[in-house]
Amino acid sequence: MRVTRKVFINRDPDIVFGYLASAANEPVWRAGILRAEPDQPVEAGIGSTGTSLLRFMGREVEVCWEVVEFEPQARLCREYTSGVRGGRDRYTLERFGKGATVVEVELEFEAAGLMGLLIPSRRTSMEHELRTDLQRLKAILEDR
Repeated sequence: MRVTRKVFINRDPDIVFGYLASAANEPVWRAGILRAEPDQPVEAGIGSTGTSLLRFMGREVEVCWEVVEFEPQARLCREYTSGVRGGRDRYTLERFGKGATVVEVELEFEAAGLMGLLIPSRRTSMEHELRTDLQRLKAILEDR
């Protein structure tokens, strides 16, 4: 299942991308991510890996991730794997006027077993969570 949403942020793409590229920032603006840590303390890029603790359908799930797309100020994609949840989080940035950015977020969920059967029924709540998370992201970046 895929959920997508766009948000307008009144900040330059380099600032927005820098914030999104740091996995450690995810628990600050995404309610479903409890912890996110890169495996190496280096700048993110293709092949960067790490682990995250997610709240997924009422359960805490630890996942491994890898950055599979990385184009500074334009595109970032982390691919997640675990025994329960997989998928991708893709961020696409587009400059808008002078000093602003439109961010499109596409979350792709895959789940095994019974959880996989339940994902379609949770679409509305996942869309609401994404909308709320993006408003939090916007507020954090515009208040800097």
